[in-house]
Amino acid sequence: MSQTYLALDTSATASAAVLRDDDVAAHRSTGSQRNHSEVLAGFITEVLTESGIDPSTAKGLDGIFVGVGPGPFTGLRAGIITAQTLAHTWKLPVYGVLSLDSLAHRVAAEAFRIGAQEFVVATDARRKEVYWAHYDNIGGQPQRLYGPFVNAAHEVTELPVFGAGAGLYPEELFGITGFTDAVPDATDIAAYGTVALRRGRGLQPVEPQYLRGHDAKIPKQLRP
Repeated sequence: MSQTYLALDTSATASAAVLRDDDVAAHRSTGSQRNHSEVLAGFITEVLTESGIDPSTAKGLDGIFVGVGPGPFTGLRAGIITAQTLAHTWKLPVYGVLSLDSLAHRVAAEAFRIGAQEFVVATDARRKEVYWAHYDNIGGQPQRLYGPFVNAAHEVTELPVFGAGAGLYPEELFGITGFTDAVPDATDIAAYGTVALRRGRGLQPVEPQYLRGHDAKIPKQLRP
Protein backbone atom coordinates (compact mmCIF):
# COMPACT_ATOMS: atom_id res chain seq x y z
CA MET A 1 0.00 0.00 0.00
CA SER A 2 1.34 3.42 -0.95
CA GLN A 3 2.48 5.62 1.92
CA THR A 4 2.85 9.40 1.59
CA TYR A 5 4.19 11.76 4.25
CA LEU A 6 4.77 15.48 4.61
CA ALA A 7 7.99 16.35 6.45
CA LEU A 8 9.11 19.68 7.91
CA ASP A 9 12.27 20.88 9.58
CA THR A 10 13.15 24.30 10.98
CA SER A 11 15.96 23.37 13.36
CA ALA A 12 18.48 25.23 11.18
CA THR A 13 17.09 26.33 7.82
CA ALA A 14 13.43 25.90 6.82
CA SER A 15 12.47 23.01 4.56
CA ALA A 16 9.48 20.93 3.52
CA ALA A 17 9.25 17.69 1.57
CA VAL A 18 6.79 15.03 0.51
CA LEU A 19 7.98 11.43 0.61
CA ARG A 20 6.01 8.84 -1.31
CA ASP A 21 7.02 5.20 -0.95
CA ASP A 22 10.52 6.24 0.17
CA ASP A 23 11.04 8.54 -2.82
CA VAL A 24 11.13 12.32 -2.55
CA ALA A 25 8.16 13.57 -4.57
CA ALA A 26 8.78 17.27 -3.88
CA HIS A 27 11.16 19.40 -1.83
CA ARG A 28 11.73 23.05 -0.94
CA SER A 29 14.32 24.66 1.30
CA THR A 30 15.94 27.98 2.08
CA GLY A 31 19.56 28.67 2.91
CA SER A 32 18.61 31.30 5.49
CA GLN A 33 18.37 30.47 9.17
CA ARG A 34 16.18 33.48 9.95
CA ASN A 35 13.05 33.46 7.75
CA HIS A 36 11.34 30.21 8.76
CA SER A 37 7.87 31.57 9.40
CA GLU A 38 7.91 33.66 6.21
CA VAL A 39 8.65 30.80 3.83
CA LEU A 40 7.33 27.62 5.46
CA ALA A 41 3.64 27.94 4.58
CA GLY A 42 4.50 28.60 0.93
CA PHE A 43 6.86 25.64 0.85
CA ILE A 44 4.15 23.34 2.22
CA THR A 45 1.63 24.47 -0.39
CA GLU A 46 4.19 24.02 -3.15
CA VAL A 47 5.37 20.52 -2.21
CA LEU A 48 1.84 19.25 -1.71
CA THR A 49 0.66 20.70 -5.03
CA GLU A 50 3.69 19.34 -6.86
CA SER A 51 2.92 15.91 -5.38
CA GLY A 52 -0.67 16.00 -6.61
CA ILE A 53 -2.14 16.59 -3.15
CA ASP A 54 -4.78 19.27 -2.53
CA PRO A 55 -3.31 21.57 0.18
CA SER A 56 -6.80 22.38 1.46
CA THR A 57 -7.68 18.78 2.32
CA ALA A 58 -4.36 16.88 2.22
CA LYS A 59 -6.26 13.85 0.97
CA GLY A 60 -3.72 11.12 0.29
CA LEU A 61 -1.34 12.06 3.10
CA ASP A 62 -0.73 9.39 5.75
CA GLY A 63 0.97 11.58 8.34
CA ILE A 64 3.43 14.35 9.13
CA PHE A 65 7.01 14.17 10.38
CA VAL A 66 8.57 17.23 11.99
CA GLY A 67 12.08 17.91 13.22
CA VAL A 68 12.01 18.71 16.95
CA GLY A 69 15.54 20.05 17.14
CA PRO A 70 17.65 20.83 18.94
CA GLY A 71 17.54 24.31 17.51
CA PRO A 72 16.97 28.00 18.31
CA PHE A 73 13.63 28.88 19.89
CA THR A 74 12.00 30.97 17.16
CA GLY A 75 12.74 28.76 14.17
CA LEU A 76 12.03 25.49 15.92
CA ARG A 77 8.73 26.75 17.29
CA ALA A 78 7.55 27.79 13.81
CA GLY A 79 7.96 24.30 12.39
CA ILE A 80 6.49 22.40 15.30
CA ILE A 81 3.42 24.61 15.70
CA THR A 82 2.80 24.42 11.96
CA ALA A 83 3.02 20.62 12.00
CA GLN A 84 0.71 20.34 15.01
CA THR A 85 -1.83 22.73 13.49
CA LEU A 86 -1.89 20.91 10.15
CA ALA A 87 -2.17 17.51 11.83
CA HIS A 88 -5.14 18.73 13.86
CA THR A 89 -6.81 20.37 10.86
CA TRP A 90 -6.29 17.38 8.58
CA LYS A 91 -6.85 14.78 11.32
CA LEU A 92 -3.50 13.13 10.65
CA PRO A 93 -0.89 11.65 13.00
CA VAL A 94 2.21 13.77 13.60
CA TYR A 95 5.57 12.33 14.63
CA GLY A 96 8.64 14.02 16.07
CA VAL A 97 12.13 13.31 14.74
CA LEU A 98 15.29 14.48 16.48
CA SER A 99 16.86 16.62 13.77
CA LEU A 100 20.39 15.44 14.60
CA ASP A 101 19.24 11.82 14.21
CA SER A 102 17.96 12.59 10.73
CA LEU A 103 21.27 14.12 9.71
CA ALA A 104 23.12 11.13 11.19
CA HIS A 105 20.91 8.88 9.06
CA ARG A 106 22.00 10.80 5.96
CA VAL A 107 25.74 10.69 6.68
CA ALA A 108 26.07 7.23 8.23
CA ALA A 109 26.85 5.49 4.94
CA GLU A 110 29.75 7.87 4.31
CA ALA A 111 30.96 7.41 7.89
CA PHE A 112 30.92 3.67 7.33
CA ARG A 113 32.78 4.07 4.02
CA ILE A 114 35.64 5.97 5.67
CA GLY A 115 35.80 3.50 8.55
CA ALA A 116 34.32 5.70 11.28
CA GLN A 117 32.83 3.25 13.78
CA GLU A 118 31.64 6.21 15.85
CA PHE A 119 31.01 9.78 14.81
CA VAL A 120 29.50 13.10 15.88
CA VAL A 121 26.86 15.24 14.21
CA ALA A 122 27.12 18.94 15.08
CA THR A 123 25.14 22.00 14.00
CA ASP A 124 25.27 25.69 14.83
CA ALA A 125 23.82 26.63 18.21
CA ARG A 126 25.02 30.25 17.95
CA ARG A 127 26.60 31.92 21.03
CA LYS A 128 29.86 30.18 19.99
CA GLU A 129 28.36 26.76 20.71
CA VAL A 130 27.15 23.71 18.78
CA TYR A 131 24.28 21.26 19.13
CA TRP A 132 25.72 17.78 18.90
CA ALA A 133 25.19 14.08 19.46
CA HIS A 134 27.50 11.05 19.43
CA TYR A 135 26.59 8.01 17.30
CA ASP A 136 27.66 4.43 16.97
CA ASN A 137 27.78 3.23 13.36
CA ILE A 138 26.66 -0.33 12.78
CA GLY A 139 27.05 -1.25 9.13
CA GLY A 140 26.07 2.23 8.01
CA GLN A 141 23.13 2.44 10.41
CA PRO A 142 23.51 5.10 13.12
CA GLN A 143 22.57 4.55 16.74
CA ARG A 144 22.69 7.53 19.09
CA LEU A 145 24.84 6.80 22.13
CA TYR A 146 24.94 10.22 23.82
CA GLY A 147 23.14 13.53 23.41
CA PRO A 148 21.81 15.79 22.26
CA PHE A 149 23.91 18.42 24.00
CA VAL A 150 24.84 22.06 23.58
CA ASN A 151 28.48 22.93 24.23
CA ALA A 152 31.41 24.99 23.08
CA ALA A 153 33.14 23.22 20.19
CA HIS A 154 36.25 22.34 22.18
CA GLU A 155 34.09 20.32 24.60
CA VAL A 156 32.74 17.98 21.93
CA THR A 157 33.95 14.37 21.95
CA GLU A 158 37.01 13.96 19.70
CA LEU A 159 35.59 11.98 16.78
CA PRO A 160 34.94 12.63 13.07
CA VAL A 161 32.28 15.34 12.84
CA PHE A 162 29.56 15.73 10.23
CA GLY A 163 27.55 18.93 10.02
CA ALA A 164 27.80 22.70 9.84
CA GLY A 165 29.20 22.88 13.38
CA ALA A 166 32.45 21.45 12.02
CA GLY A 167 32.59 24.08 9.31
CA LEU A 168 32.19 26.86 11.86
CA TYR A 169 34.90 25.59 14.20
CA PRO A 170 37.49 23.81 12.03
CA GLU A 171 40.28 24.25 14.56
CA GLU A 172 38.34 22.46 17.31
CA LEU A 173 36.37 19.87 15.34
CA PHE A 174 37.58 17.22 12.89
CA GLY A 175 35.15 17.91 10.07
CA ILE A 176 34.61 15.43 7.24
CA THR A 177 35.18 16.95 3.80
CA GLY A 178 31.94 17.48 1.92
CA PHE A 179 29.83 17.57 5.08
CA THR A 180 31.07 20.67 6.92
CA ASP A 181 28.08 22.75 5.82
CA ALA A 182 25.42 20.05 6.23
CA VAL A 183 22.27 20.87 8.20
CA PRO A 184 19.16 18.77 8.85
CA ASP A 185 16.60 18.94 6.05
CA ALA A 186 13.00 17.82 5.62
CA THR A 187 14.16 15.06 3.27
CA ASP A 188 16.31 13.69 6.12
CA ILE A 189 13.39 13.96 8.52
CA ALA A 190 11.17 12.01 6.13
CA ALA A 191 13.77 9.33 5.40
CA TYR A 192 14.60 8.72 9.05
CA GLY A 193 10.98 9.04 10.16
CA THR A 194 9.67 6.38 7.82
CA VAL A 195 12.41 3.95 8.89
CA ALA A 196 11.75 4.68 12.57
CA LEU A 197 8.02 4.20 12.07
CA ARG A 198 8.54 0.80 10.47
CA ARG A 199 10.92 -0.26 13.24
CA GLY A 200 8.70 1.05 16.00
CA ARG A 201 11.51 3.04 17.62
CA GLY A 202 13.46 6.26 17.16
CA LEU A 203 10.58 8.73 17.02
CA GLN A 204 10.20 11.55 19.56
CA PRO A 205 7.34 13.41 21.24
CA VAL A 206 6.35 16.46 19.22
CA GLU A 207 8.03 18.80 21.67
CA PRO A 208 10.84 21.25 20.92
CA GLN A 209 14.36 20.32 22.06
CA TYR A 210 15.69 23.75 22.98
CA LEU A 211 18.35 22.39 25.39
CA ARG A 212 19.27 25.83 26.69
CA GLY A 213 17.75 26.65 30.01
CA HIS A 214 18.11 23.06 31.14
CA ASP A 215 21.00 21.02 32.47
CA ALA A 216 21.80 19.66 29.04
CA LYS A 217 25.59 19.62 29.21
CA ILE A 218 27.47 16.41 29.73
CA PRO A 219 30.17 16.68 32.39
CA LYS A 220 33.61 16.55 30.80
CA GLN A 221 34.71 13.61 32.93
CA LEU A 222 31.79 11.52 31.63
CA ARG A 223 32.40 12.13 27.94
CA PRO A 224 33.82 9.14 26.06
